[in-house]
Amino acid sequence: MEEKYGHYNDDTEKKNRLGMNVVFGMIMIAIYLGMAYLLLFTSLFSNLYDIVRYIMGGVFAVYGVFRGYRLFVGMK
Repeated sequence: MEEKYGHYNDDTEKKNRLGMNVVFGMIMIAIYLGMAYLLLFTSLFSNLYDIVRYIMGGVFAVYGVFRGYRLFVGMK
């Protein structure tokens, strides 16, 4: 009879870690897309030049969509 010390259910730990990564990924996607919305469609950052706001908003939006795609593909 072989005794295992430490982690008994490695699969459960991997699933929990994967679940936490998915939740963290979704939160980060919401933050990126939220920043893109704030930069592009509100006057919250009106002290920045318009071109800077649009470029930064576009970068945040593209990166948020990219992270969403990577999260979706990584869940399969």
